[in-house]
Amino acid sequence: ATGDDGYLKGKKLDLHVARNQVRRALRYDGKSLNQSAVAAGFDPGIDGVLAKALSGHMTLSELEAGDRLRLILQEVTVLGEFSRYAGVEAVEVVRGNDKPLRIYYYNHPTEGGYFDGTGRAPYEGGWRKPIPGAPVTSKFNMTRMHPVLKRVVPHTGTDFGAPIGVPIGASAPGRVSFIGYAGPSGNLVKVEHPGGYETGYAHLSRFAEGLKVGDQVKRMQVVGYCGSTGRSTGPHLHFTVKKDGKFIDPESLNLDGMRVLPPSHRETFGEVKRKYDELLDAIPLPEVTASAPAAPDAGDPARDEPDVEGDDELPGGSAPPAAAPAATAAT
Repeated sequence: ATGDDGYLKGKKLDLHVARNQVRRALRYDGKSLNQSAVAAGFDPGIDGVLAKALSGHMTLSELEAGDRLRLILQEVTVLGEFSRYAGVEAVEVVRGNDKPLRIYYYNHPTEGGYFDGTGRAPYEGGWRKPIPGAPVTSKFNMTRMHPVLKRVVPHTGTDFGAPIGVPIGASAPGRVSFIGYAGPSGNLVKVEHPGGYETGYAHLSRFAEGLKVGDQVKRMQVVGYCGSTGRSTGPHLHFTVKKDGKFIDPESLNLDGMRVLPPSHRETFGEVKRKYDELLDAIPLPEVTASAPAAPDAGDPARDEPDVEGDDELPGGSAPPAAAPAATAAT
């Protein structure tokens, strides 16, 4: 409006911004999480906040047709109309006969985050050792002096010792980018992951049956079996990680690392968990129905010349945030 002095004058409008708690369940159709959510009565846009809540525990790409989710969300409304989802307060993922996974947001300035029922939260990415419990037999070292050749020969990954035939799991969910024989690396599988990461699994005795380029793999899904193919002096896994095309130390990813709430927070977290368990239990689950799995992505053809991943001791050898929600919200 224009004032008596001829200048435009403004005034602050009350847009009635509010946060509300939403409690609802959905069944994933195997194609689109957002479409599945909208069909269940949610507004569009839950995928971003849900990915944040599940980060490290699992990824949205691991969801399969027929999986059911109970969700407690915070939504932001403006003048009574939906604006966006601000975050997840608690979520339950029910997958076939598997034990349901429940994740809770614990609101604390230093210890807060998304924890499972035992008060544990994976470090960023939730990377796993490809062979659980296997010892490290050789560490990443880009300036390693070769013990026999007496010259610098970079060791581009971490070696894990294991007998021939031990299953090798993908360190994190991703897409197979290469599978085949790769010179010194022997039988090699590479997996691309979000964020510019690519992992390599070298010297395999054989590949997982039916695995091919373009396949989506879950965290710890078997991609092959421990062996000694290529330039290798004995059975082991040469595990590599690249970030934006450059080798990095795999152990820098906190393999199998978990944050654990300190004892001083256990009682408070227990109260938060009990509150949300009651709310989750009260949300009706969709009925189980038979559903055909989504068609896999055909992917791209394998590269003609894969990077050499393995360079062991001697030549030779055999052929994710949205703003964190408060722990409580108005109903």
